[in-house]
Amino acid sequence: MKSTERPSKTPEKQEPKLNGQISKFSPTPADDKLPEEFTTEPQPVNEKPVEPPKIQPQVTGKRNKKKIDSPPATKPHIPFQDRPEEPELPPEPCQHMQFLDCNSEVGRVIFECYHCKQGIISEYTGEPVIGEYKGRPSVIFTKVKCPNCEQTAIRLQAREVLSTTAIPSPWQQ
Repeated sequence: MKSTERPSKTPEKQEPKLNGQISKFSPTPADDKLPEEFTTEPQPVNEKPVEPPKIQPQVTGKRNKKKIDSPPATKPHIPFQDRPEEPELPPEPCQHMQFLDCNSEVGRVIFECYHCKQGIISEYTGEPVIGEYKGRPSVIFTKVKCPNCEQTAIRLQAREVLSTTAIPSPWQQ
């Protein structure tokens, strides 16, 4: 491919001269010519095709090595078959309760005493009292004492407990 010279710019396209001075950005006749190194044809380069290097698989870590070195399993693995039987934990104490008349002015709750499992029915009224604990708002619980064992049977989120009556527990068999 032969390079061709570009025609020089005509005087109409050049920027006007201001007060006899040449503008900084106006092209000069030397700028219109390309240097010789850009106008010559490129020479072909003899290169050998590059082949990607061959990578050998490597075994790292005990887990991979064990999988590769061990023979195939003869019987299927059953999970938890090898583990010794763990003793079952004792049940944690829980408390049965059932709220009645929640939307009325006086609510009722049937529950078991946390300590002696005595059945109790209580009537309560009012919205829970909001207090402060460590600088943050917190609900103050009203403690209900069991008529049987005299310990706190339940803590309610109510302003006032009106009555407490011992009954047979509906959850005992």
